[in-house]
Amino acid sequence: MSVVDARIARRPDAPGLFAALAPMDGVTDWVYRDLLTRMHGGDSGISLCVSEFVRVTRSVVVPKVILRHCPEVETGGRTAAGVPVFVQILGGQPEPMAGTAIRCVEMGAPGIDINFGCPSKTVNGSDGGATILQCPQRLEAITAAVRRAVPESIPVTVKIRLGWENAEHVEDIVRSIEQGGATWLTIHGRTRMQGYRPPVDWSSIGRAREAVRIPVVANGDLNTVADVEACRRVSGCTAFMIGRGSMGRPRLFRQLRGHRDPELDAAWLCARLREYVRSILATGGSEGVALGRSKQWLRLAAPASPIYEGLFTALKRSKELSTFLAGLTPPGMPEPPTQFVAQAP
Repeated sequence: MSVVDARIARRPDAPGLFAALAPMDGVTDWVYRDLLTRMHGGDSGISLCVSEFVRVTRSVVVPKVILRHCPEVETGGRTAAGVPVFVQILGGQPEPMAGTAIRCVEMGAPGIDINFGCPSKTVNGSDGGATILQCPQRLEAITAAVRRAVPESIPVTVKIRLGWENAEHVEDIVRSIEQGGATWLTIHGRTRMQGYRPPVDWSSIGRAREAVRIPVVANGDLNTVADVEACRRVSGCTAFMIGRGSMGRPRLFRQLRGHRDPELDAAWLCARLREYVRSILATGGSEGVALGRSKQWLRLAAPASPIYEGLFTALKRSKELSTFLAGLTPPGMPEPPTQFVAQAP
């Protein structure tokens, strides 16, 4: 078996549940990926991780930038628990996107994910992310350039939204990506103009799934086991990517596989946040970075529980990391365990 073949990740159309951890810029860094995939001795239930996006402009991205976003490329393209991590790239020009994809694979990436879904005004204003959805020919050209550039055994996947203003043309969008040679496709069930406002539209994901032959992974408002089951019924999808739902319920991936972990557990979640802080500091991150990222995690966890919401409200204005950590353990909550501290790849 070649080095490239040894990196092959499980496909979403393989037997069994496919449940991936979504990339979230400023949140799902390598420390977070390491922490979540290490949980329960590596029995996290996570099938695949995707890195925060690597921004590609007019030239091929240099190795140190790729390493900053995805240091797992130096450890076989997997977290310490063995979960594959695809490198996500974002840009609007086929040639530098293809060149960056080649570099990522040469460095050890087991797969390349193309971001055509980011709704950020800054990103969209500089020809990246969801703005490309307005031109299916460009979707096809960029996807095809990346697909031609990397070995056939390396998956080239694409993440999109339903469209720019509405989902009227979602079938054209997904067909263009299939024509470009994508291995599979992940769809967030909202438009770019919608941002993260409700409602999520799983039915349009279903329309897209029926329009192509490649596997389609559903994403968007998958916060509980019941949500995933509802999405399965509405969209017909059998593979899922979970993002913000993992912040309040990191054990959702396990629960989807039948584990009877607690639905919500404030003491356990606070322990994970403390772990996250320790790991960031232990691997060279500053207290400011640890504070900012921990607040972001707690902000995204807040909708899952009034307790989490209360913690975020109480701690969101913390100026010092020590103040944040002191408030993270309410009276009566036991000191969290120290295991699962991330180690630098």
